[in-house]
Amino acid sequence: MRYSPDHKQGARARLVDTTGAHVKKNGFAATGVDGLMAAAGLTSGAFYSHFRSKSELLEAIIGNELQRSIALFSSPVLEDSLLAVEGYLSQAHVDHPEAGCAVPALAAEIARSGLSTQQVFEDGMLGLKDQIQNLVQDESKAWSIMAQLVGAVMIARGLPSESARAALLTGVMQQVKRLLQDTSLT
Repeated sequence: MRYSPDHKQGARARLVDTTGAHVKKNGFAATGVDGLMAAAGLTSGAFYSHFRSKSELLEAIIGNELQRSIALFSSPVLEDSLLAVEGYLSQAHVDHPEAGCAVPALAAEIARSGLSTQQVFEDGMLGLKDQIQNLVQDESKAWSIMAQLVGAVMIARGLPSESARAALLTGVMQQVKRLLQDTSLT
């Protein structure tokens, strides 16, 4: 059976999406190629028809995931950004890393990865910073918002107490909204 010319590209995209969700939930270094392919419903042999190495897959996952984050903040409308922040700082995002942002789930692993993967991460983070900077018109505020969002989710995932998680997410939400709204008033 012959596949269409874009079949391999579509299969690769599905593989990146599926394994991206898996590693955001379970970790990248802790999951072998067999586990990644099982999560995607494929054999290990299929992996090598798309990627030369596991680190190449991580680069693809990071690039793909950060493009999603950039799109989340692509609207120039303040209300859309406030909704994005509310979703980011939600209990659902904390409870379901597989459906959320890769940064709080994988940043520590990216820091231990190779230079090529770190460069993909930096490029994506700079793109995200630029999107947020377009909203707040200030680079330091953009970095601060990003750090608060990611840090809050990372910390909340480690807190066993529901009340402590809620207090953290609410407090950061208030501060980020203040940064976003103060900018819109100037």
